[in-house]
Amino acid sequence: MTKEEEAIRKVHVENHAFMQQIRHQFAEQNCKSVTFVVYGISMHPFLDSGRDKVVLVPPAPPRTGQVVLAEIEPRRYALHRIIKIDGDTITMRGDGNPLWMTEQFTADKIVGTASAFIRKGKYVGTDSRTWRYYSAIWHAARPARRLLLIIYRRIIKHIL
Repeated sequence: MTKEEEAIRKVHVENHAFMQQIRHQFAEQNCKSVTFVVYGISMHPFLDSGRDKVVLVPPAPPRTGQVVLAEIEPRRYALHRIIKIDGDTITMRGDGNPLWMTEQFTADKIVGTASAFIRKGKYVGTDSRTWRYYSAIWHAARPARRLLLIIYRRIIKHIL
């Protein structure tokens, strides 16, 4: 085990307490970023639950296409892509969610903005060409997403 691996310690914390700690780190500790493993399937197939990580930075002014971590209901959080901003109301959806499955919130509910993802151990910044390319293709594939996800899951199921 390397020194770096020894320094990393897994800690399980209740979701709401974890989000409050992130807010505190950004607001009062002048923390520049927080990295953690993602759990859930709403951003599948591009983020795998329990494997991939997100790098969050303090909340930035929201814009369409951004991936943010937000409190969508009291004590319920989601890491999804902003798809629409209408006045004070922000709408987001997970990349792996059906088109009708969206969440709405206001900017003050944003815990942090994704600046990068660590996918299969590889760092991909949200300002990178790779990420912008992926985002454009996935956005354009909206009508076929469900079918693409079904095909993907069946292929992966047979491989694993």
